[in-house]
Amino acid sequence: MNNTLDFSRLGKVIKHDGASFAQNLGLALIILWAIPVVMWLFASLTPSHAHMDAFSRIGILNTLGKILLIIAPARLYKYCNDQRKGIGYAMMPASSLEKFISMVFYCVIVAPIIYLAGALAIDSILAVIGGPYQGFAIADYFDKISQLKDMWRDKMMFDDEDYYLLSTTFTPTMIIITKVLSVLMLSSIFMFGNMVFKKRKTGKMIGILILLFILFMIVMVNYAANHENLFERWFGYMNEENAAEIIKHMIHVMINVSLIFSAIVSAVMLWLTYYKIKTQKY
Repeated sequence: MNNTLDFSRLGKVIKHDGASFAQNLGLALIILWAIPVVMWLFASLTPSHAHMDAFSRIGILNTLGKILLIIAPARLYKYCNDQRKGIGYAMMPASSLEKFISMVFYCVIVAPIIYLAGALAIDSILAVIGGPYQGFAIADYFDKISQLKDMWRDKMMFDDEDYYLLSTTFTPTMIIITKVLSVLMLSSIFMFGNMVFKKRKTGKMIGILILLFILFMIVMVNYAANHENLFERWFGYMNEENAAEIIKHMIHVMINVSLIFSAIVSAVMLWLTYYKIKTQKY
């Protein structure tokens, strides 16, 4: 039964995991939902009456959503690899594949959707009340093009020509794929960390990521320092006539590299998570 998939049994696993969802993740969701409320109260009580537009609040909600993706695996499946408390998970009448699918379902789909629905509802209520909130975040949250426009033209102060160049390099489909892969990659990394480590799972995984980032930056700085002629070759042909096309091409390359990297990391982490569930010893 280790590699089989039975939809009836899968439904029972999903129902079993869902029964403890609120108990395991409920407090974390409440805290994340409360943070914008605290910010709203603080902004309302300050003498300056600072206003927060919808796009700024969307950025905050996205950041809090990433925090949820990081902590969800350890909160929902904290004892799945514990030698004593994980016996119940190990003895569950389900295959490793079914347990893995249920884990992905709750960590990648259910938890983010529940958080987002609650966060947008709370934001809308606060916007109706008034105070420092201007506009409704829910009106622009799913319009990724408008978010990019706000970031490029208002936050980063690009002119119309620069904005047109950047906007033509992105399509709604590409933005959706990028968003989905970023969610999947972040969640899969911490699902794997949850299966590997016994204690302080999230903290250890964050530490490893920070270490990997530092090593990556060291390698990149050394590479750039020792290959100055490579950058001169890239930009040596740039002039006023072809600058836009060169920059557009570079953006395309970076986006494609980012998509491929996210897809590879997600696939590897998900496979390792499944393999760890399958071979876990108690």
